Amino acid sequence: MKFLHIFLLVLIASGKLCSQENLISNSDFEKHKDLPTDIGQGKNCLENWINPVLAGGGDYFHSEAKSKKSNTSKNFFGKQEPHSGKAYAGICITRNYREYLQTKLIKPLEKGRNYKVELYISRGDAKWLGSMKGFCIIFSSDTFRLQKYGPPMSKPPMVFRNESGYNNSEDWTLLSAVYEANGTEKYLTFGCFVYREKTEFAIMNYNVEIPGKRNYSHYFIDDFTLTPLDKEITAHAVVEEIAAIESPKVYETGKAHIFKNIVFESGKADLLPSSFSELNELAEYLNNNPIIKANIIGHTDNVGKKDDNLTLSRNRAEAVLNFLKEKNISVSRLSFDGKGDLEPITANDTEEGRQNNRRVEVVFQ
Repeated sequence: MKFLHIFLLVLIASGKLCSQENLISNSDFEKHKDLPTDIGQGKNCLENWINPVLAGGGDYFHSEAKSKKSNTSKNFFGKQEPHSGKAYAGICITRNYREYLQTKLIKPLEKGRNYKVELYISRGDAKWLGSMKGFCIIFSSDTFRLQKYGPPMSKPPMVFRNESGYNNSEDWTLLSAVYEANGTEKYLTFGCFVYREKTEFAIMNYNVEIPGKRNYSHYFIDDFTLTPLDKEITAHAVVEEIAAIESPKVYETGKAHIFKNIVFESGKADLLPSSFSELNELAEYLNNNPIIKANIIGHTDNVGKKDDNLTLSRNRAEAVLNFLKEKNISVSRLSFDGKGDLEPITANDTEEGRQNNRRVEVVFQ
């Protein structure tokens, strides 16, 4: 029992049992129907996101866009390289008009559970743009529409506030908070809402003032995540974790094993840091079993050209091989291949299905 107690503390400190599931589809804004050719085309170009304003479409910027108004290297509101990938969204905030970002969650939130919200913002660097002091998130059970300005409302459940203003236009600023769900949340809406907050002395309206020469502000937005935090860690869960550690993992030879936590930057073959834990476990297994060989196979979803997907899948598999090589696994024991989008394990008609198809498999021999 003493061992269980100590082990439980270690698990909590290390985040061993923490879920990393992101409940926001197209959270990095890479999935698009078309490349933008002008500002105001977010509604027409973006997948899984809308601007819930009766007039206007929100903005979308992509590094492959040919228009000078909607490219990331230079656009109508300034310039900013994406926080990751090739694209990001944008919202305008003016005296008489505001834009927002709204999306349907992959699944409803669980009552009483805590969720971590993170996103990155960067103010457009055009000289005529001002800096806002606050952004908000509203969760709802259904989609909703707003007038182009939107009426003042009570304080939203999630508020990000900086009295000096979010004025960083050279780099990205992380907004992060934890939210406890009531169990009705199916949609998320982000933006600079006007809201009222009561104090002992007065009722104050926040986010009303639009600073700058033209009373105009614009923000780029990228990498929007909503992830569930740990549920209560029970002794049963700890016992299962101990059993997994005490019983060395054995992989069946000749069978493809999916490594779900080996992930890459969108559209690239660069391993993300969240992959390293599982990659280190794979390296340890191969070091402990020196006669075992491994064939690494990369797969993609069906978004994009087949030739590009094939190349990307091979490059990703090779990136895993190079990682293992740096962990002193002999290259003579390693091989790699890429299948592109030729061997899906589920349909590609949903974001969840495409995410499952973007995978790395290892066949041990």
